[in-house]
Amino acid sequence: MQKILIPVDGSEQALKAVKYASTMLKNGTEGQLHLLNVQEHLDGKIQAYRSLTEIRAMEAAHAEAALNNARQVLEEAAIPYVASKRVGPIAKSIANYAQEEHCDCIIMGTHGRGALANLLLGSIMNKVVHLAQVPVTVVR
Repeated sequence: MQKILIPVDGSEQALKAVKYASTMLKNGTEGQLHLLNVQEHLDGKIQAYRSLTEIRAMEAAHAEAALNNARQVLEEAAIPYVASKRVGPIAKSIANYAQEEHCDCIIMGTHGRGALANLLLGSIMNKVVHLAQVPVTVVR
């Protein structure tokens, strides 16, 4: 049984990756899906205005919101999954999770939310491809 990691950020492209993996499993591929949302640390000047507890709560709330649509798609399709959240450098956290959880592959969208996010996530996608020790499938 394959372990498939799908990094999600709440974007339409990430949802396409979830649907792609869902279709694979419906078509006979045996696997276990792992959804992962990675939030970058909210640090710097925000610490002057928010406590560490508030910052961690904000990170957790953003992660939950990013996971919601992916969870909904998988639950409607009755596909079991594991959902995880991390805080840290996005590409490195994705590659590390794949290695720690012994995932067989990563399926991810081409880009995320908005023009700046597209630029940054495209960069993240490239970093994941270079850092991951497993195959990475990019869904358009």
